[in-house]
Parts: sequence; structure tokens; C-alpha cells
Amino acid sequence: MSVPEPVFFIGFSGAGKSSVGKALARSLRARFYDTDEMVIRKAGMSIADIFRFDGQASFRRLERDVIGGLINRLPGSAVVALGGGAFLNSENRKLVMTSGTVIYLSCSQRELYRRLRQMTDRPLLLTDESKSEAASRILKSRIASMLKKRVRYYELADLRQSTTGRTVKDTVRELRRKLSRYYAKN
Repeated sequence: MSVPEPVFFIGFSGAGKSSVGKALARSLRARFYDTDEMVIRKAGMSIADIFRFDGQASFRRLERDVIGGLINRLPGSAVVALGGGAFLNSENRKLVMTSGTVIYLSCSQRELYRRLRQMTDRPLLLTDESKSEAASRILKSRIASMLKKRVRYYELADLRQSTTGRTVKDTVRELRRKLSRYYAKN
């Protein structure tokens, strides 16, 4: 199977956009791009440091520039993982939706918490608390609050796939079936 246009993964941090994206790209013999990694290379520092030193607005500008530049040079057969908040920006959303197939990788809040609780590179989810019960509650609350604000944008995607309780291999297999049916209809 090959895809006639780029495939874009959107969804919350920890949903599997990068790991599923890499695996799908390999399976399709397509190029894989991770916009967060591209922002890190362009800035010469981690996302957490961009937030700390330059602020979220600066990060979002870099992200928008990276996405715009990437879309202008994407090959037809490509898989792109966007950062968790990238699709909320109306310019990014319009560019992505008119440039390929958008897939929302969803995941339960409980599973997102399990995946994200040990990560220290997600600035919007970091807590000032030590690894305490309070930190756990704060992280769960932030995930719930951010998901509530973001899900209406994520649901604009062409396709949706849950990664809760699924292996990357199973997710890729299901996505290949969904993409096949989607392209046959369109």
C-alpha cells in the first residue's frame, strides 16, 4: 500500500504520534517527519528550554514556521507527527487539512497519565511538586483540562484511531485498513 498524499498525526502528547508515525512510515516506505524534533533542531535547544527562555508564544511561532516550511517541500508519500498543540493554531490546521490526510490518535486520560507521568520534556504538563500524590492530581487535572479544550479541534481529523491498550504494530495494522478504505472512497 502507498498513500497518495501526506498523512498527518495529531493528538495529545503521549498518544503515540511519533512511535506510530515512524512505524506507519516504515510500513508504507514513506519518509517520517516529527515537527517537535524539527523545532528542537531549528532552535538548538529542547522544547522545555524554549518555553523556559523564550516562552510559549515563541515556541508556537517556531512550530508554525517549521510546519509551513515542511508542507511546502513534502513528498507525496510522507508521514508527519505534529506536536500536541500544533493543530490548535488555525493557520497550521488549515495548512495540514488542505495538504493531506489527518489522523487523530486518541487515548484515554488514564493511559495518557500513565505514559506522561515520568516525562520531563512536556512543559505544559510539568508540575512544581515533587513526585507526590499532589503532583499526580495536578498532572491528571492538567491532562483533563487540556484535552477538554483540544478535543474539538482534534475531532476535525479525517480519521480517528485509539491507541489505548494497543501495541504500535496493532495500531499500524488498523490504520492501514482505515487508510485503504478512506482512499478507496475519496
